[in-house]
Amino acid sequence: MPHVDRRPTHQRESDDPVARYLGELQTEVMDIFWREKSGTVREVVELLNQRRRRRKLAYTTVLTLVTRLWQRGMLTREMEGRGFRYQVAKSRDDVIGELSEQLIDRLLDDFGDVAVAQLGERLGDLDPARLKKLQTTRRKRT
Repeated sequence: MPHVDRRPTHQRESDDPVARYLGELQTEVMDIFWREKSGTVREVVELLNQRRRRRKLAYTTVLTLVTRLWQRGMLTREMEGRGFRYQVAKSRDDVIGELSEQLIDRLLDDFGDVAVAQLGERLGDLDPARLKKLQTTRRKRT
């Protein structure tokens, strides 16, 4: 059966689970917010462009990225002067957890009992140490 995933290949193959869903640029912006805790679009543009040698990002491009992250609930904002100061609304682990939950919900909605059976089979094949680690990680999140 052919693999159906509309994300670009480089996005699907990213080592970063957040980048696989948000894309590299939005993840790069979120990485700044996770590190700095808050910032204006202008501050984020400066930090992003410090690392870039060639293709500098325009203010409007970063504004679009930040606005989309705010609309997704990943950032909050408050007025500061004529613009906004954005703050992190969710930790990186929270984002990964929510993305996982959404993926599982879609899987169950689309494939129901078959998906549960397949997941059960996969869990049964896991190394016991890894299974225990996964259970511990889940308990910490809740």
